[in-house]
Amino acid sequence: MAPQEHNAFRIALAGAFSLVIALGIGRFLFTPALPDMIADTSLTAVTGGYLAAVNYGGYFLGAILAMTVPAHRARTAFWLALWVSVITSLLMGLTHTFTPWAINRFLAGIASAIIMVNGSALVLGALPNHLRARLGNIHYAGIGLGISIAALTVALIEGLAGSYPAMWFACGIVALLLMVFLRVIPALPHARENAHTRVPVNRKALTFLIASYTLAGFGYITSTTYLPVIARQQLPGLDNAAFYTWLAVGLAAIPANLLWGKLASRAGERNALMMALVVQAMGVSAPAWLPGLSGLVISGILVGGTFTAVVALSMYCGRQLAPHAASMALGALTACYGVGQIVGPVVTANLLETSGSFAPGLIGAAAALVGAAVLLLPLARVRFQ
Repeated sequence: MAPQEHNAFRIALAGAFSLVIALGIGRFLFTPALPDMIADTSLTAVTGGYLAAVNYGGYFLGAILAMTVPAHRARTAFWLALWVSVITSLLMGLTHTFTPWAINRFLAGIASAIIMVNGSALVLGALPNHLRARLGNIHYAGIGLGISIAALTVALIEGLAGSYPAMWFACGIVALLLMVFLRVIPALPHARENAHTRVPVNRKALTFLIASYTLAGFGYITSTTYLPVIARQQLPGLDNAAFYTWLAVGLAAIPANLLWGKLASRAGERNALMMALVVQAMGVSAPAWLPGLSGLVISGILVGGTFTAVVALSMYCGRQLAPHAASMALGALTACYGVGQIVGPVVTANLLETSGSFAPGLIGAAAALVGAAVLLLPLARVRFQ
């Protein structure tokens, strides 16, 4: 491996670790820990949904803030957000009531969006053009790696008869240790191109992409918030049901970006993104039309195997549509994805209260994902190279 490629690989791997901290742990540890939090405290599935919505509200605000960060301050914002993510994860184990949890989840949401937007801009901006697509997939694979780490940690602590505080403490310490590897991520290079040489933003195509990504945020969030809770509800006699289903999500997510990236190189980014959304819709709805272990595992594999790819492909397309306004495009995408994530748990929680079942929420989420795919049809003639 040439020195340039070796350095680029180290940066991409460090980017993956940043997403382990911010998303795999900072955001998604809440999902496998939620059943134990419900069992050990006054939290319920409904109030857990509201707590998730608070986190996604923070994610929305964080995306807006990330768009305002000047390029020369992006690395500072990135590191500040990393520390917030680690500290709030540790603090989650120190409380047992809704309000302090909500404050922590809100701050964690802000941090995760800043790391996603500014951190991704730092990582992708540091990669050579000819390696960006391939190594960018390694960067986004950190989400699946983080989910797997969180799932295995929760299972280990449950096996040792531990409780939810130990889950947050253990993963918080893992996140703290990973910080050591992130110093290789450099600041953004200073662009000196003249305005007339810059490629203009494809506003029409970007608008359709943002609308699609908003529905994608609404569609996937029901599974990534409630899947372990659904597993315990459908399989009360299987103690490890929640672990198996959430681990399936994480393990499927790790290679997903590489596989969908290969498909995108042959079929095109838009077509690959549309296919990923439809497959994800099948996975989200699986526990509704196939209750039991089979439906839950299918859901975990299909959701895990697509949702990080949807993120990576959408971010890649957004960056290509606005190559000289990447932070704006990535921030707008992330903010609107956050809107979908805020609404999703609230809608599902309300449907759960009125129907007593997760099925209506799952079907509605799947319909949103199909709608997201349909919104990409007008981008048929857009080139993303």
